Amino acid sequence: MADETPKFDTYPILYHSTMLLFTVLGGGIEVIGAENVPETGPVLMVSNHISYLDPCMIGDASPRRVVCMGKAELFQNPILSWLLRGVYGIPVKRGEPDTAAFRAVLARLKEGRLVCIFPEGTRSLGGELQAAEAGAGVFATRTGCPVVPVFARGTDVALDRKGRLHRTRVSMTIGKPFTLPKTMDREEAAQELMRKIAEIRDMPPESVGSRTILRWGRLRKPV
Repeated sequence: MADETPKFDTYPILYHSTMLLFTVLGGGIEVIGAENVPETGPVLMVSNHISYLDPCMIGDASPRRVVCMGKAELFQNPILSWLLRGVYGIPVKRGEPDTAAFRAVLARLKEGRLVCIFPEGTRSLGGELQAAEAGAGVFATRTGCPVVPVFARGTDVALDRKGRLHRTRVSMTIGKPFTLPKTMDREEAAQELMRKIAEIRDMPPESVGSRTILRWGRLRKPV
């Protein structure tokens, strides 16, 4: 089941290995607006998607532990499946309704966790924002929980389409939380998620929040 409690917590493994990678490649992760993440309670984080490294960067940079969705194919690899399920990773089948993944996200939010989804559903080949899948907005309208928009930069350069690593600093801009009314149409809600992501992409960093550089071995990750 997608929502099983993991037998082993793999969070420290993923955190230390990926933070070390980001530190070696670009001196760490630039985080703008970390204080915008609510300290407690259920939170839905929505982000653009440009690289396989996005979930790693978001999980490392968030002041709270993050539960991410991932394409079901990743969970077919035994090692990856063990690592992802160890952090409550949620497999999702792309291109079709996945009620199991939907229930798993709602269950994690009900537990008061922070869940990150990528409304576009797949990586953007050119880095531009794509249209959101209609179902993405349902999580926000169904739960009424705070939604935190995120814009990721640089991960597509750090790991290119051919799987090669490059030296560059990655960054994560975290906007202020908002909520969507439960009466909002799901397509309209999905469009609003992308509008909020685009909004923080275009805002001056100083108007979003404080700026911090996270490096492996310098700042301890809250658990």
